[in-house]
Amino acid sequence: MSTARRCLLSLALCCSLLLTLSVMAQNQTPPVPQKLSLTAALVLTPEFCATVFKGGIAETYLVGKTACIDLEPVLKGIFTSLTRVDDSSKAGDAQVVLEPKFSDAHATSAGSAWTTREMVVLVEWTARDQSGRAVWIETVQGSGKHKTGNVFQQGSNVKHLVEDSVQNMAEQSAAKMSSSPRLLKLGAEPVK
Repeated sequence: MSTARRCLLSLALCCSLLLTLSVMAQNQTPPVPQKLSLTAALVLTPEFCATVFKGGIAETYLVGKTACIDLEPVLKGIFTSLTRVDDSSKAGDAQVVLEPKFSDAHATSAGSAWTTREMVVLVEWTARDQSGRAVWIETVQGSGKHKTGNVFQQGSNVKHLVEDSVQNMAEQSAAKMSSSPRLLKLGAEPVK
């Protein structure tokens, strides 16, 4: 067998292996967050739900509105019960009060209709126990990617970009909360 033929065969084998590994990595599902033995109140204030970030030319990212739709269903899965309230004083007998706050959101510029844009959303979480003491503070980042699209699709695609990044932030938040040693410990304590 000639050297050129061996090189070509080796190159084909390497490409095949890389493609197989790439497909396997994409098909792996993220670990399911474990359920916390806690009752929780999710504080979604009117100010939080109205949070808007500006970007690009006349673009607005309605991250607050989207988060107020996406957070509750995602977080319900990791707590014994979750109640949505608009003020922390209405938390009732919840063992933990979850208070999100947007710290930043930004997206890459649209180069052309064929480029893929990425958006990053940062949320600062504070979890307080029944006495009001902060037991967990964490900044969570969510990101999403979406095509820019032409002038007719751009508004819709920006909306999808926001939805994807906020959904990712909600999922990342659930994963971080459910693996937090402080929240796990709080869930293991007897209810007062």
